[in-house]
Formats: sequence, structure tokens, C-alpha cells
Amino acid sequence: MFIPSSTYRIQFNPRFNFHHLAGIIDYLDDLGITAIYASPILRPAKGSEHGYDGIDPSAINPELGTLEELEVLSGLLQQKGIGWIQDIVPNHQAFDTSNVWLRDVLERGINSTYAGYFDIDWDHPVYGQKLMTPLLGEGLMECVENGSLLLEFTSKGFFISYYTNRFPVNIESYPILISGCFDDEYNYVNAAISALLNNITTSVDHWSTMKDDLLKQLAEGLHKEKIIEKVNDINHDKTMLMDILKRQYYVLCHYAESHTQINYRRFFNVNGLICLRMEEEKVFDEYHRFTHSLYERGYIQGLRIDHIDGLKRPAEYIDRLRRLFGPDCYIIVEKILDTKEELPAGLDIQGTSGYEFLSYANQLITDNKGALELLKIYNDYVPEYKDYEAMVFDNKLSNLQSYLNGDWDNLLRMLLSLNLIEDQEIKISNLKMALGAFMAGYPVYRSYIDKLPVGPADEEKITAALATALNRFPDLHYEISVLRQLFQPHPDQVKANNRLLFVQRLMQFTGPLAAKGIEDTTFYRYNALISHNEVGDQPCVLGITIKEFHRKMIRRQKDNPLSLNCTSTHDTKRGEDNRVRINIISELAEEWKILVAQWQQENEPFRRQIGNIRAPIVNDEYFLYQTIVGGFPEDLVLKKEFVQRTKTFFKKALRESKLMSDYVDPNLAYEQAAESFVECLLNPDHSFLSTLVPFVEKIIRYANTYSMMQVIMKVTAPGIPDIYQSCELWELSYVDPDNRRPVDYILRRKLLNELKQYEAEGRPSLLAWAEENYRVGAQKLMVTRELLQLRKRKNKLFLEGNYYPVYPAVENNEVISYIRQSGDEAVLVALPLGIVTNAAKHEVLELPAGVPQKWENVFTGERVAGDFVDVGRLFGSFPVVVLESKSS
Repeated sequence: MFIPSSTYRIQFNPRFNFHHLAGIIDYLDDLGITAIYASPILRPAKGSEHGYDGIDPSAINPELGTLEELEVLSGLLQQKGIGWIQDIVPNHQAFDTSNVWLRDVLERGINSTYAGYFDIDWDHPVYGQKLMTPLLGEGLMECVENGSLLLEFTSKGFFISYYTNRFPVNIESYPILISGCFDDEYNYVNAAISALLNNITTSVDHWSTMKDDLLKQLAEGLHKEKIIEKVNDINHDKTMLMDILKRQYYVLCHYAESHTQINYRRFFNVNGLICLRMEEEKVFDEYHRFTHSLYERGYIQGLRIDHIDGLKRPAEYIDRLRRLFGPDCYIIVEKILDTKEELPAGLDIQGTSGYEFLSYANQLITDNKGALELLKIYNDYVPEYKDYEAMVFDNKLSNLQSYLNGDWDNLLRMLLSLNLIEDQEIKISNLKMALGAFMAGYPVYRSYIDKLPVGPADEEKITAALATALNRFPDLHYEISVLRQLFQPHPDQVKANNRLLFVQRLMQFTGPLAAKGIEDTTFYRYNALISHNEVGDQPCVLGITIKEFHRKMIRRQKDNPLSLNCTSTHDTKRGEDNRVRINIISELAEEWKILVAQWQQENEPFRRQIGNIRAPIVNDEYFLYQTIVGGFPEDLVLKKEFVQRTKTFFKKALRESKLMSDYVDPNLAYEQAAESFVECLLNPDHSFLSTLVPFVEKIIRYANTYSMMQVIMKVTAPGIPDIYQSCELWELSYVDPDNRRPVDYILRRKLLNELKQYEAEGRPSLLAWAEENYRVGAQKLMVTRELLQLRKRKNKLFLEGNYYPVYPAVENNEVISYIRQSGDEAVLVALPLGIVTNAAKHEVLELPAGVPQKWENVFTGERVAGDFVDVGRLFGSFPVVVLESKSS
């Protein structure tokens, strides 16, 4: 099996394709990277910026390159010993008329070859074997009236056009559309249509061939002119156009209708992403066929599974994937684990994409005592948000009621249709609310339940969810007790099977609800210390002890040593160094308290009165101050670009929080007031910057050390380090799309070349150069390269070596240290904590028995020996310490 020593995440897009990646291979090799971790490369919707909206799993995205170019690129990478881990998206595809599978469903409905490929409820009581298509910006009649919906005829047939979408018209409508366009002698046209109608369920290939024959006849000169004239007449006859629309196998409607009813499963509540029934073997086989061919050809060596929590039976999916790709394929999954949750046992994978490691590192470099002070400060400003768990429950339930109500109704209808509720007198509205309360109270994203009764770990989660539901809705105690029975076996095998079917379906929605209620709502509303409002982390936990971190790492080495260690991803809410800066506020709590009070007073004139509120409200203002501290340019030079990026992010945050604005019904007046507030704050003539900039400058010096510390832990702790593109230097971005901005590889290559030049002159010259250029992240680059190269040389040590905590002679919380050891090889890591007070300067580590006695500092070249290591002295040379064992 190919096991990388490190990965480098590449976000492909139309402006960074295979050719561009080929241009930085030497740079990545020089950095020490041994695997590309690539965003999806299969064909997505046109112009896709991320690739998670696939439309054809059998083809390479043409905006990235060709299969031949991928072959060449793979060869170039392998010449450097660099492998390829490919991100795949088995849960969903784009709801787009260019989707090769969906297009056939839109044209032939339930008769389509692919009707069973998508997670569509063809028996939904509202839609009657039609697919709801909530993609319109206005109601259907409004779109017909204003001309945004039109009938079209092309060489490929009849379509309903709506901007860039072309919805195919079903063959049943063709006789109406061509009526009067042909003389009687053209009976073969009618015969061709009849043949298609009689073969409506035939394979898609046969259907396409038959239809092509018909279209050739329709496209003949005079006939085509008459058809186009007929189409124009229909477009001017709104009643007739509406009649044509109603005859289709899809129901076009306003996007907001999906909030209350829907008959297909989506990715979260995104109408434009329709989910697949990956549990069906034919869907699995066809989806993975091309990707597997890339693996068989040696172009890729591993897989990352996106949103595995969306699948009906994740464990079964992994088993199928392993059988298909074999035992030597490196496979990881995107799995967001709660702080006390472990990866489900028995999955035949190498691990996760690493969000849990992000949380561990983030918590470690947060000062718990200072964070508690910040919590008090926040509660003084925003007293209504003292109960985080209650807020999470309320936000999950609110999202269920406001945006996922159709899915909620579908679950209830499934529950009733399977005859799982034996009490015929039960009040349905109460049962629905009990179900919603259970979902809102589920303590993790989901459980992987393959049989009943559930195992002890899942039983604990289910019990907790039921208890939370009962606590919030005591009047529903009977209905909640009825739900409890669903997680137990039933003596009737049919009912037992139906219970399992329902529970598995239910778990496909607890995850999206958690994501919407926590990641996409609470994380923008609860603002005590927003560096912890992060995927995989929890803002209700502000700091962990050194011993707790060690316990987690020992467990990680035992259970998941091949998981990725990430600190930034395309999904994180802010860049890794942005988070580090905000974390340092926990060590400057008193100064922060004074500054915020001052800022509030001097910025009050810039708030606007909108109705009965002052905009922005205090909670949003507090969020903004942290945002600016985290993202302020590293050179302290304020540019228009930063102001615009901050305004854009702030507006997104306001809509995500769903408190003063949202995406469905934006509060434009409030948003404009908020944007104006940002502009006023960042106006060079305003006094705010005179106190902000010195505070940011102070934080940057501390942040530089913690950023290096974060890199060191990522590379040396159990797991495989993942470098998100650009993160070898400062990464101060906001949430996507800000974190997918173009990466300046010219600057990075220039700095790396300078680094090598000064390295050749000797360690003192290198350290001096890195110190002089710390504002651009030169020290971080130096540490990243040094350790990735070390890891590349000694990958076995880091993959298999033991993890030993090391404590100071006088135990405290000012230094975290550990040893990775395999046989005679070892690496000792020592990192400072509480750096604002410089408490770690005089610390001495007592090494455990059985470890090497001679060491060399990989950054400074200093040599140390003996049972004790004076890290205080080493910190004086360079603020972080990594020692490599030496035999002599």
C-alpha cells in the first residue's frame, strides 16, 4: 500500500488545472511532499469552482485537462516519488440539465434507465411520479409571464430553457409540438415517435439512437422552419406553454418551495445537489468504474470519500469500495467526529481526513483560564447566549422547521407507511415534533447502524437524544417513548426489517441537520472565541490540558495512525493562522476587554438605526472585531482588497447566522449597514486602526510561534500531515470561496530558493533570513520544509513509532513535549505554551528511560546529550524545538 509521508491539498478549478500543477511539481518535491490530495477531477457543472457538483462520473473535467494530460502529469509526479490521493463524491451530483444521468430522468421520468440511481421519492403524494425541480427564482407562472421560461427546438430536440439550463421535453409532448408541421406523407415521423413511446423503458443507449433518427427527420430544412415557427407561437401563447410544462416528468417551481415539500434527497438543503442511491450495486458500479480505471492504470493511489455520512449504509459502501480497489488502496473518509466520539470500529479504511486533529491542536493552543475570562466578557455583552447546547438544539430544530420541513414530512410519512406505529390513535403532529426533537437532540452527526439492537456506543447516543427531546418537550413523553421502540428488534421479521430501514433513513438526515444547525448557523451566532467555531471543533470547549492532548495522541497512534492531520481545508471557517491569532486573544483577555469597550464606544456613531435595532447588533460587532484581528494583512498594510474581502465574508456570516438576515429573505438594509460599518472601521482616517494595528502587531509575533508549533504537531504527532494549498506560508483566509483564491506560487518558489541559498551558507544565515522575513511566513516555511523532509526520510518512525509524553522536571502547563521512537531512531518535540508570559524560558525536561541520549536540533544544529534537556536554553535560539536522535 502507498502510504504518503505527507499530502498537499490541491483545489483544482478552471484557473488552476493539470498544466498548472505540473508547473509546481519541483517546488512540491523540494518542500517534501509525497502525495497530491486532489479535489474532484471528474466532470462537474460548467464553470465549477470546486468540483463537488459532478455531472458525469465517466469523464475527466475538460476544464482541468484530458485523460492523456492526466497520464503525463501522473508520470511526472511519480518520477519525483509523489503519489495521488483522489477526492470522490459518491453522495450527490449536480441537479443540472447537463448531468448525463439526470437529463435522461428529466426526459423519461420513472421510465429512465437512471430513475433508480437518484434518491427520488416517485410515490410522493404531491408530485405523482414526477421530479420536483425547485430551481426557479420566481414562481412558475411568473417565469412564463416574464419570458425566462421558453420552449426551444435544437438539433438535439425540444427543451424548456431557463437561463443556462435546458430541460428536455418528454417524447409524449412531441405530437403536440410538431402538429401541423408535416404533411400526411411523413407518417414515418409519427412512426418514429410511436416507436419511442413503445420503448420508453429501453436502455439509454438504445433510446438515444432511436431519438437521433427522429431528430434527423425533424431537423430537415423546411420542416425545421415550420417547427421553429410553431415553437414561437407556443411561446407567445402562455396558456399553451403552461400546458406543455405540466405534461413533463418534472415540476418546475420556485426554489423556496423545497423548504416545505420535496421529493428528492439533497446535499444538506442545497437544491442544486441531488443525492444518489449509492447503496444500489448498479449505481455503485457505474459511478466508480472510471475512477477505478484511473487506479488500475496507476494514475491515482488512494481515495478520500466525501460526505460518507450521507450514504445509507456507509460500512457496506466501504466494504464494496475495498473489494473493488483492493487491499493496497489508501482510503480515508471525511468524517466529522464529536470531541468525545471515536471513528466507528470495523471500517476497512486507513482513517479520516483529519478534522479531529485540527480540534486537538486548536484546543491545545488556547489558554483555558483566559478563555473562561473571554466567556465572561462575551456573556456580559450577549447574555442571551449562555447555554451553548440549548442554542445548538434550537438552531437545529429551527433549520428543520424552516428549511428541511419537506424532508421531515417525508421521514414521518415513511414511518407511517411502514406500519411501524401500532397506535392508530396517536396524534400525528405530536409524533412529528417528537421525531424532530430526537433529530435535533442527536449528540453527533449520525450513527452507522447496520442491525438491531444497536451496539452500546450507539445506544448511548440514542438514549441521550431521547433524553434531550424529553427534556425540551416533556408533553411529548408518550410519542418519544414510541420512537424509542424503533431502535429495538421486533419479533415480526417484516417489522424488524422495516424498523432498520427507517432508522438507516433517519441517520441520513441527522447529519445534514447537524451541519446546518451547528456549522452553518451556530458557528456564526455563538461568538465567545470564534477560532473554535470550526469544523470538527466545538466553541463550548475552550482549551484542553497537555495530558488530555497526550491521551488523544496515544489513542490516535493506536487506532488511527494513518489518518490525515489537517489544520486547514476547503471547508474550514477560517485559515489556520487566522485561528491561531484569535486563540492568542485568550492570553490577552484583559487587554482585549479594554479594547473592545473602547472600540464599541468610538464606533457607536457608525452604527445605524434600523427599526428598533442598532445595526450591527452587539453580537455581530463582537464577531467582526475578532474577524478583523484574525485576518488583518500580515504586513499591516491595509488594502482595498482586504476591506472588500472582509465585507463579503461579514455578509455571508450574517446570512449563515440567520438571525438578522438570511439567504432566503436577505435583510438588505441590515446588510448595508453592516458593510458600511466595516468600511468606517477600516477607514485610515478613523481612530480604530490606531489601536487595532498595534494589537494585531503584538499578536503576530506570538502567532508566528504558535503557527510553527501547529505545523510541528501536525508533522510529528500520530497521523499523516496534510498541507492545504498555500499554508506553507501564512494562511489568513476566511471561509470559502475566500480560501480558494489563487495561490502565489511565484512568491513561494522565490522564498524557497532563498531559503536553500541561505541554508547552504549555514544555519545562522538561514535563521537570520527567516527572522527577517517572518512577516511573510518565512519561519513557517522553513519549519514546514525541514520537518516534511525529515518525515520523508524517516516515515516509518512517524508511522509506526511509539508516542511517549515527556514532562518538565517540575510539571506545569508551559511546555508540551513528546518523543516519537522506533528502535534506535527517535525525535523529541518541545513546544512552548502560554507564550505571552514567556513562562517556558527556564524549563528542563526529564527524559524517560530507554530513549537515546544524544540529540541534534533540526532547526539550529545545536547538540544536546544526557537525561535532561534544557529546553529553555534551546528556546532562546529558536522558539520551537525538534531534536533528532544521533548515534554519535
